[in-house]
Amino acid sequence: MVIRMIVLHPSYIVTMDKNNRILEDHYIGIENGIIAYLGKEKPSEGDIVELPKRILIPGFINAHTHVAMTILRGLKDDVDLQTWLNKYILPLEKLLKPRDVYYGALYGIAEMLSNGITCFLDMYYHEIEVARAVVDAGIRAVLSYGSADVFFNRTPDEEFKIAEEFRYNLQKIAEKNPDKVFFAYGPHSPYGCTKELLQLFSQAAEENNIRIHIHLSETQQEVKAVKDATGKTPIKYLDSLGFLSSKVMAAHVVWPQDHEYSILSERGVHVLHNPSSNLKLASGICPITRYIEDGINVALATDGPASNNRLDIWKEMYVASILQKGIRLNPEVVPASEAMKMATINGARALGLERYIGSLETGKYADFVIVDLNKVLESTPFHDILSMIVYSIDSRSIESVWVAGKKLYDHNEGFTTIDIDALREKLNEIRERLLREAR
Repeated sequence: MVIRMIVLHPSYIVTMDKNNRILEDHYIGIENGIIAYLGKEKPSEGDIVELPKRILIPGFINAHTHVAMTILRGLKDDVDLQTWLNKYILPLEKLLKPRDVYYGALYGIAEMLSNGITCFLDMYYHEIEVARAVVDAGIRAVLSYGSADVFFNRTPDEEFKIAEEFRYNLQKIAEKNPDKVFFAYGPHSPYGCTKELLQLFSQAAEENNIRIHIHLSETQQEVKAVKDATGKTPIKYLDSLGFLSSKVMAAHVVWPQDHEYSILSERGVHVLHNPSSNLKLASGICPITRYIEDGINVALATDGPASNNRLDIWKEMYVASILQKGIRLNPEVVPASEAMKMATINGARALGLERYIGSLETGKYADFVIVDLNKVLESTPFHDILSMIVYSIDSRSIESVWVAGKKLYDHNEGFTTIDIDALREKLNEIRERLLREAR
């Protein structure tokens, strides 16, 4: 069967390519899930879809989350990270069944799709269930099992074996769903893992050319605890183990010391910035302006839906930009173009997928969002497209979201792969069971 190229003709295409081109009155052709054509001339072949008053933007990338925690959203707010985690979250997480994680992840994926997210990086338990949700929904994800021998009272070898078993099982899913699910090692943090476990992951990542996903220097309390235990700050400690490299995707990194910026830059570490979560939990404000000045790749993330409490990268772009302007007393830092990079191509670089996603270019996957300028009042008039996207409009303007050239979400028609009403009922059932069992 011959599949004809689908050709979209929007008013504007925000490419986020190396030249940050914004194309007016151009055509974009999609064939077998790939962008096969991008140009001013109307293709002679293909089914043309006219999209007046529409903008195509790359699908957003959520560079750090725990997506199944939708189940625990709103369980307890307005407390600090350690109280939130130890007193409220962990006790209920111990009651989660594998299938609970599947449904929680699928619901979170639906929320992300409705907010224009087409790829995410996740860390959680029962992570193979997250993989099944990813495949059923049709989104993309890099998945890591949250390894922590300290938390779980296991030996480093036992904990590492669990991560390797997950890698093996995920690979079987990936073989049937190429380019949708990817693996990363997921040591939870410098305080959740022993030195021996961290070294096992570092060695395996180097030998197998695999990325590492870790929480790092999230709170002042963490910095003090690691320094008391090791004599070094978390970043310095990991560096002393030979752990830091361009394979490391470090979430938060709110509390670096002055001498540690150069370490992160020289090692090529990717910083995963979670502005709303850090603010809500009073963890601090990540110094991303300094990171950017030092050439460190900064990607944008929501963190989990129980700490943010939303899975909305569009909101994070706005917060990330205006927050840095305020604390630096400089309106020129983190301009709209930089915020867009953090939500798209920088996220792809952090995840090691920049050859495939993060920008709209020929040869890359057709992962994109169609924005309808008529859906929100804030789009009229506009003078600068990127400024309008970051500062004026939001996810209410989304008409549809596509992954690999397939529409997964339509504002009017809903989800093509997810029964959202049945899923809502399932999450409410899980919530009620957890609260009963926790009594």
